[in-house]
Amino acid sequence: MSSSRIREREPEFARERWFHSIDLGDFATSGRFPAGSPQNATLFGFMDLIKGIELEEMTVLDVGAVDGISSFGMKALGAAEVHATDSVDKATFRLVRDALDLDIRYHPNTQIKDFSRTFAPGSFDLILCAGVFYHMLNPVSSFLECRKIIKDGGLLIMESPYYPDEERAAIFINSETEMVEEAYTYSIPTKAALIGLMKLVGFNVLATRMLHGLNRMTVLGQAVAPADVEGRSKLLRRIHEVDFCDREFRIKNHLPPPVASRIRFTGQRGETSLKAKSFVPTFPYHPDRSVRTVGATLWSTPEGNF
Repeated sequence: MSSSRIREREPEFARERWFHSIDLGDFATSGRFPAGSPQNATLFGFMDLIKGIELEEMTVLDVGAVDGISSFGMKALGAAEVHATDSVDKATFRLVRDALDLDIRYHPNTQIKDFSRTFAPGSFDLILCAGVFYHMLNPVSSFLECRKIIKDGGLLIMESPYYPDEERAAIFINSETEMVEEAYTYSIPTKAALIGLMKLVGFNVLATRMLHGLNRMTVLGQAVAPADVEGRSKLLRRIHEVDFCDREFRIKNHLPPPVASRIRFTGQRGETSLKAKSFVPTFPYHPDRSVRTVGATLWSTPEGNF
């Protein structure tokens, strides 16, 4: 859609409440954080990692897309096919997709538990699962179900808040610890837990991005055969040998997927620290802080909806 047509539709954007701040040319949607704060900040780790990933000819999945900035940006970066899921049907996603005239396959009312019925094994070169893990009653399944549908050698980017004051691999129950005062947050992992879950289900951890100021982390893993996971403990080797006792996730039934991916990560490996207040993304459709915004925030308070 031309910029003039988008300007004509500005009142439609102004009537909506927004989770993502999306640059549409003459204006941007408001986003969920207070004016003057970095918008889309929880995605900064992903936005940094994606700079080292060539998306041309790749098929990608955006899990929990909300308003869709990650989906739209990956399409703009050259992804051949982009799929986006959400637990609900977001009118804001459809509005922006139509305004930008982007060919993205939207799967509303689809949760991670539905993936095996929605997507074939080995469907994706890249899966982004940002801001989802901690909203699930069975958070470990986010890794397992993504592993079922990713190609051999494919990349998984997992983003979550994390608990920085514990070095062990642990997942804290949020209703008891009250680390995050938000009703849809059920658990908070440690850094070691997220890395450990990547390795448990068959991903080599290539890079992590630690977002200071928000206590968020983003982990990049590459799908490999369990025997090829680097840095396995003696116990993890034994777990992979005997296979999972949960039949729904047995390795011999789901791994490795039948299709190999050519996707590669050429960015900075290992751990990198980012500061939410100073990081400047170059991701498509992420707005400059000075751009004029329209619409209202989706959140009732700066911390979320209570």
